[in-house]
Amino acid sequence: MGTEAATPTTENVELCGRYIEEFANTGDETVAEAVLHEDVLTHQLGAGVDRVGRESLVAQILGFREAVPDWHLTIEDAVGQDDRVMCRLTARGTPQKAWGNLVPTGRSFEADAFFVFRIEDGRIVEQWNLVNLMGIVRQLGLLPPGPRVIAKLAAHRLKSRFGSA
Repeated sequence: MGTEAATPTTENVELCGRYIEEFANTGDETVAEAVLHEDVLTHQLGAGVDRVGRESLVAQILGFREAVPDWHLTIEDAVGQDDRVMCRLTARGTPQKAWGNLVPTGRSFEADAFFVFRIEDGRIVEQWNLVNLMGIVRQLGLLPPGPRVIAKLAAHRLKSRFGSA
């Protein structure tokens, strides 16, 4: 092992890893204060939601953690270039309380997610999140059946009731 100093890109990847492991996965607000700029801008892609400010992001994460206390993000890959870091994640959890459109169903979820961060002066100033929300609601049983499923159920019930012709 050499004694080379960490590059800014390596430091940025470590910073984002700390945000995920020590804040998102635990709810430790002191970590959020250390790694997030006070005016951080967060984009929740797919949901069309943007949040401005550390307080708003912290409130969102803590609210979600209260509803899904076992929520955990596993970093599968993390790469950095210049002031950007991209993380491929797996999100897991079991909702225990209602949160937005999410309601407890007794089921758990496991979904892919991608986070991209922009770093300035050693803090996260912007974040883009893309989470497989459709996969989550499907796993939790929150999606109504589509027309094909309804037609198959109706055909099956008619067949079982009246027999085949």
